[in-house]
Amino acid sequence: MLGAVTDVYEVRKSKFVERLIKEGEEGKVDFDIFDFLREFNKLSNYYTTSSCSGRIMIINAFSLSFAKGRGLAKILAKWHRPVTLSEVLSVINNGVNLWLLARGPILHVVARDVESAMDLAKLAKDAGFKRSSILSIKDWGVVIEIESDDRLDIPIKVNGELLLNNNQLSEIINAANETLMFGKLRLVRLIKLIESRYFNRSYSQDDEVLVPYRVFRRNL
Repeated sequence: MLGAVTDVYEVRKSKFVERLIKEGEEGKVDFDIFDFLREFNKLSNYYTTSSCSGRIMIINAFSLSFAKGRGLAKILAKWHRPVTLSEVLSVINNGVNLWLLARGPILHVVARDVESAMDLAKLAKDAGFKRSSILSIKDWGVVIEIESDDRLDIPIKVNGELLLNNNQLSEIINAANETLMFGKLRLVRLIKLIESRYFNRSYSQDDEVLVPYRVFRRNL
């Protein structure tokens, strides 16, 4: 029975890794996480099924409130890097009720067994991904969600009327960029912890200095 479970795990892993490599070569995997994912998936006890290194989005909601779900909202633009005022202005005429959203990284991982899943979930929490947990236990593996609580949701247009002038919108964009970058710094911490634990790599014990994006931008 154990052999059959292992066989199913290996078959599923092979398919997901093959898809990852294909989509990575097509530019469909976030550029700043692809190399890590490719290496991480070589571990025998884990494979990823989906990933995002963090993103900023403009959402057109078909009601005044933003909610996920089929037909409830449409993504007008999405970036996996800091954005500029001009980029946001280029899309805000395309919707009636618009939200500017920023989200931190999220990974879905399948572990071979509960022990491996708990070990990875603990690393994720140590890196600051407080919403990380086991989602389900299946015959073919244990599903883990690794997610930070770095997020920002701000309405910028209601019933066709902009709520902010350009100066205010610029400040909101900087806040979204800062949210994005803090999430990516957490991802760097997680990658270092994973590489230290599973690949025997050594890193300095010095903590990264979390510089607010607005300060970083001023120093460019």
